Amino acid sequence: MEQTAGSNVVINADGSRTEYHEVPTDASTLERLMREIFEQHWDDITAGPILQGAAYELMYSKPPKVSLSAGYLTVDTGEYHFHLYLGEPEGKQASTANPELARQRKISRAVFFSETREGGKGCLPGSWGFRMWNGLGEQMITIYFPNPYFDKQGMIKEPQWERLQLWEQMRAQYAAAAANGNA
Repeated sequence: MEQTAGSNVVINADGSRTEYHEVPTDASTLERLMREIFEQHWDDITAGPILQGAAYELMYSKPPKVSLSAGYLTVDTGEYHFHLYLGEPEGKQASTANPELARQRKISRAVFFSETREGGKGCLPGSWGFRMWNGLGEQMITIYFPNPYFDKQGMIKEPQWERLQLWEQMRAQYAAAAANGNA
């Protein structure tokens, strides 16, 4: 794994290069981040787990309702919903009496990422997003931000680099806290 200032780089099996920028995993930081994404930028993102052999790319036609109960953030469109266990806020009792289950459910890693592909491999030359994993190392969600190569109508002839502005702003805000040791 390559290291760069405030991030790390992984060369994937397909030859693509993913750069990760760590985000604090405390419940209050993640709740702020998730609320900002799903309440303010719902129309700009695509979300869902992205696994080898399966990609759930969910988009929104209206703002979803976002709530937090017992450590679970719920994103509800009215047609479907999902839950992400962020953990209990500091000083609050865990929602499960089993500490091992709480450890497995809690987010162990949260990152902003950029993935680039050389030579036209893959469906897009690059993608920019946010991703979280639980205590077992299983991916919980990937959120893709606007892409300079692709919009809701399809591929863009010339890259529109200004489409990365939201990702850059949010990465700077939330990943900087981790780099500085602040939550």
